Amino acid sequence: MSRTASRLVLAAAALLLGLGVLTAAVVAMREPFALNDYAAIWGLKARALSRSLSLDSLFRVDPDGAFSHPEYPPLWPLLLAGASSAVRRYDDLAVTPLWPALTLSASLLAVRAARSMRVAAPLALLAGAAVSLLPYWRRYPGYAEGLLVVFVLGALAQLWRFDEESGAGVRIAIFLTLAAWTKPEGLVAALAAAVVLVFARRAGAALLVALLAVLFAAAPWALVVSRLAPKRPPTDFALSSFSVASLAGALGALASEAAPHVGWAAAAALLLALAPATRRARRPVLAWCGLYAGMLIGSFVFTRLSPAWHVRWSWDRLAFIPIAVLLPVLAEALAECVGGKASPRLFEDLPRRPLPRLLPL
Repeated sequence: MSRTASRLVLAAAALLLGLGVLTAAVVAMREPFALNDYAAIWGLKARALSRSLSLDSLFRVDPDGAFSHPEYPPLWPLLLAGASSAVRRYDDLAVTPLWPALTLSASLLAVRAARSMRVAAPLALLAGAAVSLLPYWRRYPGYAEGLLVVFVLGALAQLWRFDEESGAGVRIAIFLTLAAWTKPEGLVAALAAAVVLVFARRAGAALLVALLAVLFAAAPWALVVSRLAPKRPPTDFALSSFSVASLAGALGALASEAAPHVGWAAAAALLLALAPATRRARRPVLAWCGLYAGMLIGSFVFTRLSPAWHVRWSWDRLAFIPIAVLLPVLAEALAECVGGKASPRLFEDLPRRPLPRLLPL
C-alpha cells in the first residue's frame, strides 16, 4: 500500500467514522430513547432510580416482573439516571448524548484493538468506522448492548498486552466484570473468555476473569434480586424448559432471519480464508466468537418462550457483540491481503521490534 493510498484510506475511514457517530446521534435525538426495551426495561428502571435513589425501586415499578426483567443487572440504568441528574429530573432527551458517546467509544476501542495487532492506522481506523456503521446503533437507541460492547472491546484491546504489561489480566477481568454488570450476556462473554484463556495457557488470567465476573457481579446481583424482589422474577430461560425441539426451532428461525445477510458472512469468511497468518495468530479471538455465539444459541434449548419469536426479536442484538469483536481481526486480515505481514509500508508507522506472543480473546 503506497503512502498516497494509505492517506486516502485514512481520510475515508475518518469520514466514515464521523458519519457513523453522527447518524447514531441524529437517530437518538430524533427518537429520544423511547422504543420497546428501552421504554419497558432500561428507561423505566432509570427513571425509578432517578426519583427514589434506591435499588428497591427497580422492583417496585413492575412487582410481577412481567416486562421489566428485574433480574437484569443495573449498570446501564444507573448510568442513565446519573447522566440525567444534571437536569434534576429524568429526561429521555437529556440522556441521548450517551448514545453517540458509546458509539464513538466502541469505535475507538476497536481501533485500539486493531493497533495492538500491529495493523496500520488507516486500516485500524477502518475497523473503528465499521463498528460505528453497524446497524445496531441506528436500530436500538437506548438499549444496553451499546454499553456492553464497549466493555467487551475494552477487554479485547488489552489482550495483546500480556507480555508487555503485568496489569493486562487485571484490566481484562475488570472490563468483563463490568460487562457482567450490564447484561446477562456479559457474564457469558466473561466465561467464554475464561475458557479461551485456559486454552491459551493463561490460567491465572482465566481464573481471575471467572472469579471476578461471578463473585463480584453475578452472585451479588442474584443476592440483591432474591432479597428485594417481591417474588421470584420470571425469566426467559429456565432449566425446566429444556427442549431439543426448542433449539431446532431457534436454529430454523435464525437461518431464516440471517439469510438476507449471508453475503456479509461469506465476504468475511473469504477474507479470513485469504489471510492464513491472521487466522493462526487470531485463533483465540475466533474461538471466543464461536464459543460466545454457540453458548447463546445453545441457551435457546431452555427458552420459555416461542423459539421462533424469541430468535426473531433478539438475534441481531446477540450477534452485534461478536461481529464488533471480529472487525479488528478482519482489518488485520485485510492488511495481510493488501500488503502481507512483512510489508514495510503497511507497518511504516509502527516501532521496529519483534511481535510479542499474541493472545487475543
